[in-house]
Amino acid sequence: MAIVVVLGGILLAAGLVAGRGLISRSQTQDVLQIVGDLQAASNSFKQRYGCLPGDWVFAANQIPGVTVGGNGDGLITGIVPASGLAPAGEVRDAPIQLYGAGLIGKMGNTVSMRLQSSIGAVHIAAATAANTSAAYLTANPGVRNVILLFNLPCEVVLEVDRALDDANDSTGKAMSNVPCVAGNSAARYIAPL
Repeated sequence: MAIVVVLGGILLAAGLVAGRGLISRSQTQDVLQIVGDLQAASNSFKQRYGCLPGDWVFAANQIPGVTVGGNGDGLITGIVPASGLAPAGEVRDAPIQLYGAGLIGKMGNTVSMRLQSSIGAVHIAAATAANTSAAYLTANPGVRNVILLFNLPCEVVLEVDRALDDANDSTGKAMSNVPCVAGNSAARYIAPL
């Protein structure tokens, strides 16, 4: 009987580890898909309208459902709170313009999470100290706008960074706002737009 219980425990533990791996891979694929889709949609928007989403001065009444335009400075301006919820300015308007232009297929129902992954909020914003980190700005002085992903598990961050960049979440064009520690989450993961 004891042997059966021990074997059952080993099989259960192996199943849990395999299940966590499947979830992590699924979340990684979700994040990579979102990053790729936002990069492609933003490039298409810029080719079509001559400005980035959220930043186009004449967007109001030119795109279905869009009532405000941006300032046309080439930056998706606005501050994204540390929680990732309730952004302001062009950051808030960018997903609405992408959706109205038919460049993204779905949009969240709340202003605080118009874009989201299976894990948390997603935003596109100017690469400023308030939105990224001093380390990101120092490492990437030429990056003007970024994709911000919130509360990603560190296992997902490392897999995403391996696919997008250099497999080190503290260096390169894609990185966390603070280094990831296994078992934790990255408050903010930053990828170039």
